Amino acid sequence: MVRISLRHFTTRSMLRSSYNPIKRKTLADISDLYENGKPIAMVTSHDFITSKMVEHAKIDINLIGDSLANTTLGYQDTNELTLDEFLYHVKSVQRGNSHSFLVADLPFGSFEKSLEQASETCIKLVQQGNIQAIKIEGGQSENLPVIKKIISMGIPVMGHVGLTPQRHNELGGYKLQGKTLESCLKIYNECLNLEKIGVFAIVLECIPNKLSQLITEKLSIPTIGIGAGPYTSGQVLVVSDLLGMKDCHQAKFVKKYQDFFKSGVEGLSQYKEEVESGQFPELDSHGYKMKKDLYDELKKII
Repeated sequence: MVRISLRHFTTRSMLRSSYNPIKRKTLADISDLYENGKPIAMVTSHDFITSKMVEHAKIDINLIGDSLANTTLGYQDTNELTLDEFLYHVKSVQRGNSHSFLVADLPFGSFEKSLEQASETCIKLVQQGNIQAIKIEGGQSENLPVIKKIISMGIPVMGHVGLTPQRHNELGGYKLQGKTLESCLKIYNECLNLEKIGVFAIVLECIPNKLSQLITEKLSIPTIGIGAGPYTSGQVLVVSDLLGMKDCHQAKFVKKYQDFFKSGVEGLSQYKEEVESGQFPELDSHGYKMKKDLYDELKKII
């Protein structure tokens, strides 16, 4: 399935940063990782700074997710995010990362109306955002024609099943999926359908470990887990979650590798104290000197 997509899609040249890593990863590189049994590391970032960190960490796939609605823009719901807002951040992430394979979500409302709308959205993301692939939530029958259309345009598609945040109202909230036989079979069949029509990988979100293991063993394309246990072909987390950038409850499946929020507040508090006490800025360390004769001449004038 990956090779089918490769024939349709050529990676665009990307804006290079001062950091000069190996060439940008391609779909072939992701396929090679999978075929060689090497776990795939994927991270969701939302702006230039976080994507720059993702680049330096040499993460395999950089996803620009609609979760930026929550983490960056402060919305309560990802479905509040508009395409224009999303595209602004896609461009920012692309400028910050010249190493990782770039995948962008399709925000809610940007593809559901018609195949024409979906096509126009994807063209805009590729032309203006320079992304290499699209991720679409859901494997329902109504989504399959859209995915087929996008793939036929030469744009690789990553599927996403299990907990699909854009459908949280239908699912009854952000809850574990695959708790019944019916639910497990639904998720499994969606994965089979997505593989059949040519997606190059599937995100499995918030499903039991053993279910993701069974699915991964049955598929011949990579599975990327988030809250799906250790048996998938790779893992994905949101950068603000794994670096501890938020002061709020974290999902059970998140591992916090740093506490940026805490250290950030401490740094800002110290800055405030030093400004108030006169410790910052230091005269010589943080200031620029003026020649005495220039100062004397200027002083006479003013």
